[in-house]
Amino acid sequence: MRKSKMFFRMLGSSFQQRKSRMLIALFAIIVGTAVISGLLSVYYDINIKMGMEFRSYGANLILTPNSESQQKVFPASTAQEIAGVFPQENIVGYTPNLYGLAQVYSSRLVVVGTWFDQIAKITPYWQITGTVDTDRSASGTALVGKAVSDKLGYKIGNVLPLKDETTGNVQEVTIKAIISSGGTEDNQIFINLPDAQKLFHQEGLANAAYFSVTGEGLEATASAIHTKYPLMVLSPIKQISGSEAVMLDKISSLVYIVVVIILLSTLLCVATTMMTMVIERKQEIALKKVLGAQNKALSLEFLSEAGVLALAGTLAGLLLGYFLAQVIGQSVFQSTISFRWAVIPLVTVTALLVAGLASLIPLRSVIGIEPAVVLKGE
Repeated sequence: MRKSKMFFRMLGSSFQQRKSRMLIALFAIIVGTAVISGLLSVYYDINIKMGMEFRSYGANLILTPNSESQQKVFPASTAQEIAGVFPQENIVGYTPNLYGLAQVYSSRLVVVGTWFDQIAKITPYWQITGTVDTDRSASGTALVGKAVSDKLGYKIGNVLPLKDETTGNVQEVTIKAIISSGGTEDNQIFINLPDAQKLFHQEGLANAAYFSVTGEGLEATASAIHTKYPLMVLSPIKQISGSEAVMLDKISSLVYIVVVIILLSTLLCVATTMMTMVIERKQEIALKKVLGAQNKALSLEFLSEAGVLALAGTLAGLLLGYFLAQVIGQSVFQSTISFRWAVIPLVTVTALLVAGLASLIPLRSVIGIEPAVVLKGE
């Protein structure tokens, strides 16, 4: 008990007599752990945050019949079944689409049946002039692409007779809005899915389904879906999924580089400070050795000082790191960053390792001190 009491008294005395040196090392550890914990918190949330950001570019998965299927259509209800495979919190939106050619006066145009209530989720980049009726059961409304509107003079409020040349079915629709996407959609007409199924005599069917899904493991889920639905293929939309993967890889690499730089900077600062303290305490260490202190006990004292600094710096750094993560989240993603418990042990162990490594060179100096030489003043 007396030894432990004396040990803690010496430890406290060391901190009290060298406040400025200790504060420098403590500040370095606080800054290092704050930046690392903040970046790690952001890193854990980056897939979710970036996934939501990329969803503003539209759907990232498409469901179609595979090449072995004799039919180019499938039950639209399959889209709902497949959506149920994903965690529901990861589903931004999905819609089955039915495509066909229809005669509109003297022109032949591509008509797409879709769910209007999913447009804002699947194609949020569309610029829409007018109103969109989000009632799936509503009939007789249409959205017209900007190119079609400009070339053929179709305006909001016009009534268009859509005729399927194969079946002879006719569906009259009223233009409610003009859409501009900068893509092929500008040359198409969009109507409610039930209207398209009736027009093309494809009740309950679709040609493709689009999904906007966040989260990881999409390829594994797609493979599992193909096993359950062997005649269907759930494929990533390369322009979106490819860009998303590349961006996430670059951000991950950047986080790794910054963390390594911060660790090296913290290690250098703490090592320099500890070395300075050893030089200042040469006579004290020599006197302790003369009085019978072993190198093991002296090493334990220095390591304990480094450990206390690491733990105190980690506590303050974790708090600052959490606020730093919120600043990054608000400035970059306009949302908060979730608190991750896994960051605490990871940062604590890292801080202890850095403090331990920073103490290795000073420890060698402690062990190498010759009491006779130092106390003689040489």
